[in-house]
Amino acid sequence: MPPRAPAPDTWDAAVRRAADVTAAHSIGGMDENCWDDVAIRGILAITLYALHQRDGHPVDAVRWQQVLWQLRDDQRVTELATSVLPGAGHDLARTAAPGDPVADCWMWLTRTWNPHAPRIPVAEKRQAVPAATVPSDLAKLPQAPELRWGGMTRGIGRGLPDPALEVCTDWAADVVQRAITADAYGHHRHDRVAVIAGAHAGRRGYVVETGWHFDDATETVQGPAGFVLDLDDVEGTIRADADAVTGSSDRNWPRRPAGCLKDAPPPDLHDPLPPAKNSAEDLADILARAADPGIVPEPLRAKIAAAYADHHLELDRQARPAPGRVSWQVLHHWYQLTEHYADDQRVDLYEVVVTRHLHDPEPAHHLALSEDDLPDLIARCTARE
Repeated sequence: MPPRAPAPDTWDAAVRRAADVTAAHSIGGMDENCWDDVAIRGILAITLYALHQRDGHPVDAVRWQQVLWQLRDDQRVTELATSVLPGAGHDLARTAAPGDPVADCWMWLTRTWNPHAPRIPVAEKRQAVPAATVPSDLAKLPQAPELRWGGMTRGIGRGLPDPALEVCTDWAADVVQRAITADAYGHHRHDRVAVIAGAHAGRRGYVVETGWHFDDATETVQGPAGFVLDLDDVEGTIRADADAVTGSSDRNWPRRPAGCLKDAPPPDLHDPLPPAKNSAEDLADILARAADPGIVPEPLRAKIAAAYADHHLELDRQARPAPGRVSWQVLHHWYQLTEHYADDQRVDLYEVVVTRHLHDPEPAHHLALSEDDLPDLIARCTARE
């Protein structure tokens, strides 16, 4: 049976519904010029549309609980999209010609970005070319550089080159959780609440996190099933069932009653910085995670361990899309050997961190002693498998 022809009206309905829920839970509403909003809307629209195509229900009949089950991680969204959309007549190949809005949205969500692209508008670039130098054959004109984030503003993961699908699926899930919670007249993160049952009955505090029951048999979620609470007079946080919590209007976030144990927002909003490491401890950490610690000879290790101070910079961060999905980050560790800085009193160490996914649990770390060695090192450790 040939694939069903794409239905523009159903895609438009998915985009509209995704835009509405994004706008409802974004400060200032849906912003077409904001990378964050466009990414969240795109993830939600793709998920709604794919569920519609798979199950045959109208887009407006797809429940947010079904969408949230798919948004547990971006791999699940990818599995849904790549198993359903081609059968619905959408070519997701990166070589496909543009023009299909569904495929174009998927390409945008799965593309990588250049964090170092210029911010200068393309129009200004073209105006900067003297008229006398413009060739009669416009194809010979140098291509205007692509603007950073496609010319949009960006707040989520600013500086990350990784695809929006990997960066923003958690954010899209949060938008859906808020929609479900609002429909159920439930409690949102940072809401002031009171405990009405259990060992902590009578205590008050704030919602830190919402809990859901994921039913894999039906591919849907139930809830909110419970909450993680930061109570005024209890160290740390506690878990409570949804029916043991009710709303409280005694104080507004982030104030707490005078005399309670905690007089500041929950710890996750103001975690203290870890104690600083000395140069020897810093080097030990770098060598422990490196795939090639032997690059650093013993005499150099002794110099670094005795250094007066250590400094760390990010030199670059780039990514390549699928197939062969990979990201790399270049870190410059330099060690000041004496109190008074001089070029001949420093040691440089470069680290390339390679991941196959934004949330790769096992990134690969490689070392180099010279910046000149970085191009070859990056080429070797990011080679397509």
